Amino acid sequence: MYFCIVSLARMLFMIESVQKYITTKQLPNAPAKVIVAVSGGADSVALLHILIQLGYTCVLAHCNFHLREEASNTDAKFVSNLAEKLKLPCFIKEFNTHDYALGNKISIEMAARDLRYTWFEQLRNEQNAVAIAVAHHADDVVETFLINLCRGTGIHGLTGIKPLNNHIMRPLLSTTRQAIEHYLKEQHITYVTDASNNEQVFVRNKFRHTIIPSLKAINPAFNQTIGDTIERLDEVALLYQERLDQIKKKLIKPINGGFSVEIEAVKNQPAKASVLFEIFSPLGFSAATIHDLIRSLDGVSGKQFLSTTHRIIKDRDTILVRSIDKATEKETYTLYPEQKTISKPICLRIETIKNNTNLVISKDKKVAYLDADKLSFPLHIRKWEKGDYFTPIGMQGKKKLSDYFIDKKFPLSKKENTWLLFSENHLAWIIGQQIDKRFRITKNTKNIL
Repeated sequence: MYFCIVSLARMLFMIESVQKYITTKQLPNAPAKVIVAVSGGADSVALLHILIQLGYTCVLAHCNFHLREEASNTDAKFVSNLAEKLKLPCFIKEFNTHDYALGNKISIEMAARDLRYTWFEQLRNEQNAVAIAVAHHADDVVETFLINLCRGTGIHGLTGIKPLNNHIMRPLLSTTRQAIEHYLKEQHITYVTDASNNEQVFVRNKFRHTIIPSLKAINPAFNQTIGDTIERLDEVALLYQERLDQIKKKLIKPINGGFSVEIEAVKNQPAKASVLFEIFSPLGFSAATIHDLIRSLDGVSGKQFLSTTHRIIKDRDTILVRSIDKATEKETYTLYPEQKTISKPICLRIETIKNNTNLVISKDKKVAYLDADKLSFPLHIRKWEKGDYFTPIGMQGKKKLSDYFIDKKFPLSKKENTWLLFSENHLAWIIGQQIDKRFRITKNTKNIL
């Protein structure tokens, strides 16, 4: 009888502590409908049972990544049976994780994460659920903190796992792994054990089984100490972000296709490395690349830095940032003789007229007058490439386009956004700048484009 009372008291304490955390962190409350991510392991099974006790409407979701041969299928079967026993709806999704990781050139762990959360969000929408509940707990917070610290991160990487991130809720973040295991044991709740949790080939397992136990030998309250530190850092991060937003608002200037940052303004910042890290790391630039950028601020213009999605160009007085549209950069656009206007890649109006003595030639560089009979349709428009040349009016011979840009003191941003009009393989017009001598109108010209 005594054991039953103690067991019941512990269960109620666990339920009440999770409810208190849910209320404090303003997570969706019961009887809300939630998708519960259930792997079959101790943490997720405990989460499911606690949410049921709290009165949530639960829908089970299980991912079979096929990473552990027959064990993956065994886990899926366990979750299916658990849902049937609890009379709850259950959805199981199978993934070819290895192929996804290979195709996207990412790690297996990252591939599984991408696949899992993409499907969870899809299922949440289909089921009209308010959130996706996952079983991260207090020990996960400590492990994540140490992993991020080891790999290198900004202050936000040291503020722990968020209780609510978009539609992902984590009700167990204040609960330790030991408390979860006690809860399952005392309630006689079965779960499956993933053998890979003990394999030290995974970074998290090295921290869990080797590094953290060593740190606990130095400080038995290590997890609590780190938890308290994370809470303080979380508050510091709020102040940091508030000031950072003010600085970014002053530094970042929108430009066509991206933004620019004045180099002198960056140099005047007391913590320029942190400011640039917070601006550029979300765009996929590593800390090492950002340090290289800082070292280049006093160097010559033209140096470029690339992430998978963006390009940084160190120009004379500014840092230029643009998204990389690889398709557009290499794409050639075709202009047919019957077309009168185009809107892509730039806006052009095309007109063919007869040459006559009364014609007034505009001096506007945005207007080109070309000998229509010397042009071979269809015409083509593309950006400049290394080796392009033209024949300038007033010069003998040809001139490299790269030399023309230098002579005209084109900043890199202007050079990269210059479009060219070609007749066959011959450059007819540096659009908005200068026509080629070979296509200029003369007294013998009959038709003008």
